[in-house]
Amino acid sequence: MSSFLLILALLGADAEADQKPVAAKDAVDFVRDVRPILVKHCHECHGPDEQESGLRLDVRKSALEGGDSGAVILPGKSGESALIERITTDDDDLVMPPEGDRLSKAEIAMLRSWIEAGAKWPDSAAGSVKKTSDHWAFQPPVRAEPPAVKNRDWPRNEIDAFILARLEKEEIAPAPEADRSTLLRRLSLDLVGLPPTIEEREQFLNDSSPNAYEKLVDRLLASPHFGERWGRHWLDIARYADSNGYERDDVRPHAWRYRDWVVKSFNDDQPYDQFVIEQLAGDLLPEATIAQKTATGFHRMTLTNTESGINKEDYRNREVVDRVNTTGTALMGISVGCCQCHSHKYDPLSQKEYYQLYAFFNNADETNIDLDMTPQEAADFDARQAKHNAKKQRLQAQQRAIKALRAAKENWESALTPDVAQPLELSDDLWTALVDDPSQRSAAQKQLIKQFQESLPAREHHVSTDLRTLAVEARYIKKPYVMTLSRREKERRATHVLVRGDFKQKGTPVSATTPEIFPPLGSRGEAADRLDLARWIVSPDNPLTGRVAVNHLWQHLFGRGLVSTVDDFGTQGDKPSHPQLLDWLATEYIRRGWSRKAMVKLIVMSSAYRQSSRTRPELQPRDPDNRLLARQARFRVEGEIVRDLFLTASGLLSRKIGGPTIRPPLPESVINLGFKYRTIWETSAGEDQFRRGMYIHFKRTNPFPSLMTFDCPEASVTNVRRNRSNTPLQALTSLNDPLFVECAQALGRRLLADEPTDETARIQHAGRLCLARELTAKEIELLTNVYRQERKHFQQQPDAAAQFVGEYAATDIPPAETAAWIAVARTVLNLDEFITRE
Repeated sequence: MSSFLLILALLGADAEADQKPVAAKDAVDFVRDVRPILVKHCHECHGPDEQESGLRLDVRKSALEGGDSGAVILPGKSGESALIERITTDDDDLVMPPEGDRLSKAEIAMLRSWIEAGAKWPDSAAGSVKKTSDHWAFQPPVRAEPPAVKNRDWPRNEIDAFILARLEKEEIAPAPEADRSTLLRRLSLDLVGLPPTIEEREQFLNDSSPNAYEKLVDRLLASPHFGERWGRHWLDIARYADSNGYERDDVRPHAWRYRDWVVKSFNDDQPYDQFVIEQLAGDLLPEATIAQKTATGFHRMTLTNTESGINKEDYRNREVVDRVNTTGTALMGISVGCCQCHSHKYDPLSQKEYYQLYAFFNNADETNIDLDMTPQEAADFDARQAKHNAKKQRLQAQQRAIKALRAAKENWESALTPDVAQPLELSDDLWTALVDDPSQRSAAQKQLIKQFQESLPAREHHVSTDLRTLAVEARYIKKPYVMTLSRREKERRATHVLVRGDFKQKGTPVSATTPEIFPPLGSRGEAADRLDLARWIVSPDNPLTGRVAVNHLWQHLFGRGLVSTVDDFGTQGDKPSHPQLLDWLATEYIRRGWSRKAMVKLIVMSSAYRQSSRTRPELQPRDPDNRLLARQARFRVEGEIVRDLFLTASGLLSRKIGGPTIRPPLPESVINLGFKYRTIWETSAGEDQFRRGMYIHFKRTNPFPSLMTFDCPEASVTNVRRNRSNTPLQALTSLNDPLFVECAQALGRRLLADEPTDETARIQHAGRLCLARELTAKEIELLTNVYRQERKHFQQQPDAAAQFVGEYAATDIPPAETAAWIAVARTVLNLDEFITRE
């Protein structure tokens, strides 16, 4: 009699047979007795096609390892095995399988007997599986030859051939080339984030050589402002900020050193693969330099909680999780973060593989490396320290004096000795009242003394608040250092799968390696570290990195990526609009030594890039999102560039590059919006307050208002694509923000100074400065009317004219004249075209 028939016979005599393993004369045979049960009831959700909760029961290794919640089969311990628990429970929310026929008593008993006997699973039936996927992004890029096209005159390089072939297939003609003024402004905004100067415009328009456009491209690529423009794109990805985040949100006074490293990297055209390696593992390179260690600041940009009373391991875990998620999204375009609590619902990534990636970062410690100070830095440090100490001593003296007076209660006047009174900085009238004979005090003096006594509690509160604020200020006064990661050498942390992502529920131990769906990591096994991971990511064998990197470049030059879901190349992301072009660019990037400038030049030299951005009515129903690239894109520039455009047109912009953050003027009401502590905002002096927007101090809990109005990211998580909203608040900001008002004032004065006599020439000059083009006759007529109407108004309202002109009044020009030209400047600066990249 077979073991299975024996079990059936025994079931009739034992009502509890479904709860206990049943002894059988013959040993349970996995292939004959167990596998059919698993195939019938389990493989639909836990088999080769789908692995719910990371559990796979058709392969021995996977089945015995278990899923997201750990092992489900414990050989010899059927009563403790989750598999038995789930098939026997009465809870409808937990029972397996969740749908269809439940397991019979005989089937349950068979599984119990198999597990009790050691869950023997023969080699012949073990199964061996390598994860596979037919998803396009997980396949190696295939370099296709540029296709043949009918219109041989249009393509300037391989990019154009791919795009034109698609357009010809759809019977759509590409847009004509944009005019030279538009191309000049487009290139300037895309490559350096600044409008062209009058001189640059004249130089380009008057250059009739065949390579005039290429010379312009080369000049812009060589500009030090190229690194600022493209470095800012990367800082979004790096979630760069100048504070820690969370409620306390302490300042990071030297975070800017990582920002400057990024800018320099772009300006030096550091190969992208080295750029990535240094940011992930610069500290692990042989004889690593300070610059290479500074690069690891990329993963120091996580949110950091410094509140007292927190569970430090909880927040350390959150930082590691952010590093894993950022690495996956920023460099490989995959949403690995979905696997933190469970296996990915759509992509072939398990929770175990997530924590294998986590293991690369689990033994990376945060380290600050002190730097030597220059003489100027040392002098600045000493001056700030002395100023801070003096303020602290003054406040502490006031606090002691107030406490002494309050402690004296009704005898407080007798306690008002000179050493107590002096720190309180009493007014002369109050001091006179206090020293006078009490019987001779006037009613006014008595009232003054009463008010002083009643004000002591509030004054004590303000002093205490100021001291707390001063303690926060002390964190700003630090000697120079760089924020880095370093390898933890002692007390190495073991890495486990965290059940449901809970740092307190440690599951199966794991070691560092990469997801199985991709090419293998290498041969270092458990010794693999961040440097191995970094090199694996930028390996030519990695199917994602090149595609993701060129897609980032493309979206900044065309308004959207060839893959529009820039952060998701997985199965739920959009397919590429031009898959062969994407693969060609990815392989070309590697062939060109990962040169970012070479790839940017390749793209902007194409006919596709040079197209006009004007829409065509006939294309709207066929290609509303311009995925076919039958024209260029038109979009508003980023918040930092909006500021830069205003400052440049007005002549106020400071072009200093790098260095500490700046703090432009802010209203007191905004400064006081900090959560737990008042925001420390020492307004920058001189030209520093007119530096580019990327240098503004970014406090996570209280970011600079105008930047946020124009969709600057919050810098809490990686951001690979900014939102572009269009709101009334943006128009109100560009019209009324104090800086933008000052820019209009400065531009009005500039128009008067540059073109001292001719009003038409002044208006045309405004067009060249702001829009980099000649204004039409109609536009000149409209702006002339604005000028004349505003001049008439201000001539009738001299006080309003003086207020409107402010500090930009000129001694030799009537205020009404200056105010009218400021109104013209304000009009041009608030044109949609001014903050739009055509």
